[in-house]
Amino acid sequence: MSKQTPRPLALAYVRVSSAVQVEEGASLDAQESTLREEAARRGWAIEIVREEGKSAKSIHGRPALTDALRRLDRGEAQYLLSVRLDRVSRSVADFAALIDRARRQHWGIVLLSPNLDLSDPSGEFVANVLASAAQYERRLISVRTREGMAQRKTEGAVFGREVAADFLPTYRRVLLMSADGVGLNAIARTLNDEGVPTAKGGKWYASTVRAIVMSETAKTLG
Repeated sequence: MSKQTPRPLALAYVRVSSAVQVEEGASLDAQESTLREEAARRGWAIEIVREEGKSAKSIHGRPALTDALRRLDRGEAQYLLSVRLDRVSRSVADFAALIDRARRQHWGIVLLSPNLDLSDPSGEFVANVLASAAQYERRLISVRTREGMAQRKTEGAVFGREVAADFLPTYRRVLLMSADGVGLNAIARTLNDEGVPTAKGGKWYASTVRAIVMSETAKTLG
């Protein structure tokens, strides 16, 4: 009786920065379902690696992804699978290092949208272009924010209020969600749904969130 060859194992990485992204089609469950279908189509075994409330600005600070990469390096799995590049990284430097790491350690990276297999040179090229575009877009947002603050200063606006220590975690969370592309209304709705008060103990509105994102304090904390 012939011995059955074990199926390749893919670590399917799913990530959102906020539960609000469910409304944008990027929920953990939606990503997981898509990746399970793809793994079945390819004949791969699959293990879901979930990360919630984490930004893709950097690979650092994402323990689930860090652990998955170590397992891939040890040969415990053969592929890192994700729905899109921005679920894994929005940093060109991080992503380039990730590609180099996969090549050196002999494991693959597969992204579904666009359909990229980074073991193929053309797939690697397109992925690097996309990572560059994502980073460029994030930097443009930063530049526009600074320009907007400069204009408001000329109009007499005052920035840079001190953030109370007990409110600082919420303040940083708002900045993280905004940096990861979550809209003002969506951020306000999430915090209200979770019963998180504003700095003054009130309800969140888009204008409340905007005041934090556009503040001079946000610039120094970011």
